Amino acid sequence: MEIPIYHKAIQKSAFAAGLDAVVYGMVKQTFTAPGIKAGRFMGSQVAHIARSVMSHKEPLDFLVDLIPEKQPGELKSYLEEGYAVAARMPRVEKGGAAANWDCAIVYAVAKAMNPDEIIETGTGVGATTCMALRATSDSSTPQTVTTFDREDETVDSDGIFYARWRELPRAGVGQLIPEHEENRTVFVLGDINHTLPRWINEERLSPRNPIKALVILDSMHTPEHQIFEAETLWPVLKEGSVILCDDTTYGWSSWAESYMNCGFLGGIRK
Repeated sequence: MEIPIYHKAIQKSAFAAGLDAVVYGMVKQTFTAPGIKAGRFMGSQVAHIARSVMSHKEPLDFLVDLIPEKQPGELKSYLEEGYAVAARMPRVEKGGAAANWDCAIVYAVAKAMNPDEIIETGTGVGATTCMALRATSDSSTPQTVTTFDREDETVDSDGIFYARWRELPRAGVGQLIPEHEENRTVFVLGDINHTLPRWINEERLSPRNPIKALVILDSMHTPEHQIFEAETLWPVLKEGSVILCDDTTYGWSSWAESYMNCGFLGGIRK
């Protein structure tokens, strides 16, 4: 159902878009499995939302804190460019495509950082994947995006049909990623609790062999899982790497020891 004032606010305000997503996730998670544990989650998450609201930064201020070596004017141009790209992106009826503001921030960070590696957990329909690819397409050495998602060929409660890469980009995971970017997209499908540590091992990443990376965490929005992903990746990231975490929970803020966010897109720089 279209609610003009509500949807207009989400389009124009990163804060409104983030609050919408994180409150929806909190309510859904609480009522999916009600009980003492859900009550504790609700209480901790309400406190997290309150502190995050007080710490909210507008998109440009958020970028300036994450990428201080770039001039604000340059970051602003990247942000505007990214928002224009996101606004033209096709929108799917179901699948949880990231909001325009989140897409614009991913684009701006990727363009400003020029990272050696882009790592994404939770491909979904591929909106942020597409933005990261687009932002780095003009680089002298275009980066590969390694993106993790589930392997189940079933319809989940969020409405995405999780198909394998051989079926893309016609349907399922990554459907927004254009065909000409297939060679820069590496899908790692399966249970991320196993695939993420295995990938790190196979790539021979370690604190002695770190990489400068842009990391986008957008898979399971539970405190425990956000902590798992951040803790698994942090040791193999080089100084200057950035982690963005979508729809942050109190797990993210306790791990990052930071409430810096735009909407509820959290960010931390190593």
